[in-house]
Amino acid sequence: METNANLQSERNLKGAEFEKTGNLEKAVELYEENVAEGFKGNHPYDRLATIYKNQNDIENEIRILEKAIIVFEEITIEDRLEGLPKLFRFKNRLEKAVHTKTQLAKQKKSKLK
Repeated sequence: METNANLQSERNLKGAEFEKTGNLEKAVELYEENVAEGFKGNHPYDRLATIYKNQNDIENEIRILEKAIIVFEEITIEDRLEGLPKLFRFKNRLEKAVHTKTQLAKQKKSKLK
């Protein structure tokens, strides 16, 4: 799928504006479009992971972080060294999110007993 980098950048800018005005639903919609297109920058992944984390939507947080890791693994393979620290950061965030999910599942299970 051919993508338009200018359109994707514009979506990121508009998404940030929507966030500032409190319209998270619209911001998420724009960021998700960029993620679906495999945007090769960290902005939509960072913002979506943070939004989902703040909404206690661990499943979507993990989904976005996994997609970010795939994108930044490709960037790193393409020999773009700036991708490596971001790749490690996304992997670290994913590890924390999975840990949180595991802890929540344990808490839920113990409450059911």
